[in-house]
Amino acid sequence: MTETMLGPFGAAGPPAHAANGAPLRWTPGPDERRLPSCEEEPVPQNTRQLVAVVDCFDSLRLRWRERPDVFVGSDQFVHWDPAYDWRTNPANPPQAPDVYVAFGVANRHRNSYVAWEEGKPPDFVLEVVSPSSRRRDEEAKPGIYAKMGVLEFFRYDPDGEPESALTGLALGAGRGGTGEHRPLPRERLARGAIGVRSAVLGLLLCVRPPGSAPLDGSLCWYDPATGGFLPTRHELADGKRQAEARADASEARADASEARADASEARANASEARANASEARADVSEARADASEAKADASEARADESEARADASEARADASEARAEASEARAQASEAKVAELEALIEKLRRAAP
Repeated sequence: MTETMLGPFGAAGPPAHAANGAPLRWTPGPDERRLPSCEEEPVPQNTRQLVAVVDCFDSLRLRWRERPDVFVGSDQFVHWDPAYDWRTNPANPPQAPDVYVAFGVANRHRNSYVAWEEGKPPDFVLEVVSPSSRRRDEEAKPGIYAKMGVLEFFRYDPDGEPESALTGLALGAGRGGTGEHRPLPRERLARGAIGVRSAVLGLLLCVRPPGSAPLDGSLCWYDPATGGFLPTRHELADGKRQAEARADASEARADASEARADASEARANASEARANASEARADVSEARADASEAKADASEARADESEARADASEARADASEARAEASEARAQASEAKVAELEALIEKLRRAAP
């Protein structure tokens, strides 16, 4: 038996190019293997930061999980200047966006994102502000990401007021950020959510209104094409559990209905069986009556036969008696003739001389 070696996306293997024609790199390049993939000292996060990052990352990753040419990353180094060296050339160090999206690159696991090996920088970046990073996120990051070639930069401050906690910037007129950073307008959506529209993603990043979730102020994505919010992994799991519960309840109702139908059918079959038994008993009674009538007819026939035989015997006796009477009459007639002859002879004798 032969085995077919499957690529990441089926028997035909991974696609060679993304939708924009750029080649997809399905294996790490030498610099991706060589360059650092994390900070020596990890930066701690509070729950507001963590929930916002995880919700945004999960929703975007679930949205494009079937796309081989869209990569969603989180909290990993993005190397964008091949000349960077922390000892000899410390300018343009790698960045570690909380969430980023790159179109036209392979959707695979990465140690880090190396822009010159991928052929392009990320298209979208989200940073979730912490108290220690607020000034850098607000003042330095827009310029850094614009220089990197990122098209849109979103910033969320979990400790800010809902009306102003979320900011979106279009970074210049194109790659390299040669134009002005253009603020993206905030929009108020249904259920009180405040969102900023991303032209790159075709979605709106929204701040949930206070009191709408156990962890207030978390982020969510709104899809204007469907008019609905993208679910997080937990919401999908809850929805799946609810759907399974509904399916189980529906199956239980169907089973109960089937059981009732089976019981009804069993009762109908029992009634039919009783009717058949009654009909069989009636048939037996009728058969016994027919048998009794047949026996009576046979007895009557035998009686008629005996009577007929008696009549025949009597007729034979009558015939015998009639033959005897006829014989006696013939004998008497013969005797009369004899007497008449004797008388004639006597008369003749007397008359002779």
